[in-house]
Amino acid sequence: MLAEFQAPIPYQGRDPQHINGPRRARRSGPLGANMLRIATLCAAAIVAACTAPVMRATSTRRVQPQPADPAITRAEQEAVLLDELPAVPPPRTADHSGRKVLGNASFYARHFAGRKMADGRRFNPAANVAASKTLPIGTTAKVINLDNGKSATVTVEDRGPYVPGRMLDVSPKVAETLSMKQSGVAHVVVKPIAVPQPDGKIKLGAGAAHMTPSQAATLANSHGSVE
Repeated sequence: MLAEFQAPIPYQGRDPQHINGPRRARRSGPLGANMLRIATLCAAAIVAACTAPVMRATSTRRVQPQPADPAITRAEQEAVLLDELPAVPPPRTADHSGRKVLGNASFYARHFAGRKMADGRRFNPAANVAASKTLPIGTTAKVINLDNGKSATVTVEDRGPYVPGRMLDVSPKVAETLSMKQSGVAHVVVKPIAVPQPDGKIKLGAGAAHMTPSQAATLANSHGSVE
């Protein structure tokens, strides 16, 4: 009976082979794990070193701003210079200069609705169109009523007016915007914004002087290449 309750054999009394075996296993386990961890870290460092330059280059390309179009910048500078020049009387020949022109404007009668204009389109009284004897067809311009300061933007799509002393005919809608329907004739200054040139390019006129770079770029892209 006493043998059943005998205390365990002390540690020192055990078989040395039994003792050394587990100890060697415990020492070799962490060493192997550490070597595997070191190899993994080295591989990760090599991959990071190889991919870092590519990532930095990609990031640089994303944040790098696009250079400004020198043609737009030069055209904007010329527009500012044109706007600083005094307005001139209506010329007698085709005017591609983009300068401000001073004169009288009238508006189309209602019975012209639906008639074909010089650019081949039908006249729409509710459109922002105008007729000029000297500005190229397709010119966009800002018209300012000097009697009240009101303004409107028009596109030249027709020729005229052929009444002496008048340089511009505008649609009834534009006449209403300028508050000139009651008087019938108004003293105006015309500031060309985008003027088609004989070579097919576009010249920014005095009316484009106060546009933002994005507005000028949009205008240039919608009309064609800027001179």
